[in-house]
Amino acid sequence: MDDLTADAQPFANETKGPNIIPFAVMAGGWIGPLLMFWLYVWGPLRPFDYPAGDVAPPLVLFVVTFGICLTPWWLPAAYYRIRPFERSGRFYEWIGVRAFRYFIPDGDLANRWRRRRQPHFRIISNRKLAAAFIERTELSEKSHLVVLLVGVASSWFAWRIGWNGWATYLGVGNVVVNVYPVLLQRYTRARILRTFAARR
Repeated sequence: MDDLTADAQPFANETKGPNIIPFAVMAGGWIGPLLMFWLYVWGPLRPFDYPAGDVAPPLVLFVVTFGICLTPWWLPAAYYRIRPFERSGRFYEWIGVRAFRYFIPDGDLANRWRRRRQPHFRIISNRKLAAAFIERTELSEKSHLVVLLVGVASSWFAWRIGWNGWATYLGVGNVVVNVYPVLLQRYTRARILRTFAARR
């Protein structure tokens, strides 16, 4: 963060160039198959070589489970506070979050590409933007938690009906598409808060 006192400007990121690739991988590689899985379960798109019979869950159970998956949206503000073990960021770096950040939208690779054209480019350029970015990470974490639960429920159901390939694919993909993004949001908040503390 270059100037911690300047007026805030809109976040200077973009959804083009290198950012398109990770967006497409996430959408096409996991979210698309997740939707297809449920279309297979309910029947409209089920291939002919899939086992016959009704494998869909009762509608009431499906709706209740989906409702439970939405509960992270109402987590208290205390949940998003950075715990002591998170403050240094070492734990997250040890489990690969920093390496993961390299390939995501607006991650290290995309930002490096943009700085070749705009050497002074920064997503966070001042203190007000940093504070707003913290709120943005909380919203992103909340969204990924909701989708994470949807993925967990889907993987469990796939395993329950014997579709083990789907269970494995959705489970592993859930780690990449949701678990690591959740951890990244917490790592980013810890990093911003360390910067604040260092410049007091």
